[in-house]
Amino acid sequence: MASNLEMMKLIFDPKTEAILHAVKTTGKTVKEIASGIEEKPSRLYYPIQKLLATGLLEVSEEKQVGNLIEKYYSSQHLFGGGDTMQFEGELAARNADFLLPMILMSVNKGVALLKDDLEHGLKDPEQTYSRSMYTEATASLTHDEWLKVNDMIRFMLDSRDSAGKEGAKEYTFSLLTYESEQKPADD
Repeated sequence: MASNLEMMKLIFDPKTEAILHAVKTTGKTVKEIASGIEEKPSRLYYPIQKLLATGLLEVSEEKQVGNLIEKYYSSQHLFGGGDTMQFEGELAARNADFLLPMILMSVNKGVALLKDDLEHGLKDPEQTYSRSMYTEATASLTHDEWLKVNDMIRFMLDSRDSAGKEGAKEYTFSLLTYESEQKPADD
């Protein structure tokens, strides 16, 4: 298991996110990943080994190529075949020291954009909208209804595909749902 310092170095390396997203739908070799994220393969071996150690990456296939065994890496188990990354159960518990800062880093990207838009207004005269949006809603649901609503939101996002459409931009949705009246346990 990696130390917290090693995990923090891995978490705050932008390559980590790029690697996970590069292999979310299909397994790829280090060379294929490197090509997709415009990085040298030699610079990916360390973060890939760390991602493997945490269980965030898996070896999905091995092929014999001449005298070498070529490994294909995948993060499909995190995305469930869609675009939504999910951490739950044993994987989440085992990697809590890694996942919590990663989640905070992701949320912070949106907060930083929102802060910039609010403090400096829209800089580009062509831009007529904010680059980040915060929405909060509270609903009274049973536990099963709550799980179903989360699944429906993920399904709705996963089923939309506007890639290639004129004006389409990629948006990240960080959806955190929780029991409003619950308080964290004291450590």
